[in-house]
Amino acid sequence: MLRAAFGASFLVPLAFSACIEPGYPLAPNGQVDIRVHVAGSLFAADTLDEAGKPVLPRQQPSETGVTLFLAEGGAPAYGGFVTVRVDPPEALVLGPYPDETDPSCHEVEGAFRCTASSEGYARFMVSSQSDWSGSASILVSWAEQTKEEPITILPAGLPDSATNFTMLVAGLDESLDGARVLPTFLALKCTVGPLPDDLGSKWRPGAIRSREAFVRATPPSNAPGVVENAPVIVESLFSEAALSTSSDCADRKTRLRVLLGSTGESERFFLCFSDIGGEADFAVTSGQKQIDPGPKVLVDPEPRLLRVRALQSVVGTGTGTGEEVDLFEVSAFDVNRVRLAMPVDLRVDDDQLLTIDQASVTLDKEPTPATVIPATPKSPGQVRLHVTPRLLSSPDCASDPISIVEAP
Repeated sequence: MLRAAFGASFLVPLAFSACIEPGYPLAPNGQVDIRVHVAGSLFAADTLDEAGKPVLPRQQPSETGVTLFLAEGGAPAYGGFVTVRVDPPEALVLGPYPDETDPSCHEVEGAFRCTASSEGYARFMVSSQSDWSGSASILVSWAEQTKEEPITILPAGLPDSATNFTMLVAGLDESLDGARVLPTFLALKCTVGPLPDDLGSKWRPGAIRSREAFVRATPPSNAPGVVENAPVIVESLFSEAALSTSSDCADRKTRLRVLLGSTGESERFFLCFSDIGGEADFAVTSGQKQIDPGPKVLVDPEPRLLRVRALQSVVGTGTGTGEEVDLFEVSAFDVNRVRLAMPVDLRVDDDQLLTIDQASVTLDKEPTPATVIPATPKSPGQVRLHVTPRLLSSPDCASDPISIVEAP
């Protein structure tokens, strides 16, 4: 019985000593110096996955090491420990320093504790693991003292110190009005009669006009790596323009997120334009930067129908005075059956029978009256008016024939 009791008497203090954490609370007269390894701001996450974790790749720096120096009476406070927290708590996550086999900072009883080494140092990491941005603080507490170190977390994207932020668009035609997207006339059909009820879709599958584009920026000289993986949001502010990652524009969006590469240029994407046309405005933003004024592209409507009507079926040659007669009416229409302006070339089958004074004209758009083409009958016969898009040979839209007869 005595041996058993004697053995048991040693078990209690041994078990108790195994739960004791090494070190001691830093004294009230202790000093703490805080040094943040990254000079500058951290970046918040741009997007989070379903588990609330940042989606990779992401913009750097998103984390930094922090070194504490603990001292008492001018000497390293070997074994002294302090408590570390972040305000607000959602701003940053505290963690042990990755290169330490025996971490000097870790969580103890629900608090993050840092214990000084024999040289007085303790190290830990702070990282942004959410899309929260703003001004935060690292708070180091011991006895009844607290020391604060501010840290700024910027929203993901370009900092204000970045320069030359712009969007470049390829394949635009320059005019006096600005950069334009010209019509292709590939969907243009001819008619001599009334308009069909349906002229098709304004977004023609496989034939949507698109232009390749990309965004670029120059990083600040003191932080050349901050542009890599910086997100840029491109938005279409015009109902007849969209964005896509493919040139066929089969999958169109009004808002597109792209990432800048290590050189400051984004991956290529495409601006998509419907056949209605108009003034397409885009908004481009990234973090603290915005292109102002935003990019603008003028898009000419895509004509769908060219109508060439003969106003008379028979006309006399007149009395030889060479008087002009209104013989034709020419109009161009968009997919919504709205008359639009369009430059065209004009010719007749035989200018010995009929002459027109103009070889080209710009057709009138609504609400002005339709364009009337006058001509001078000269000799008996049959003749038609041919109309083509300016400087193109097709489609060749011809009117019904007009018979020219000798006047009584």
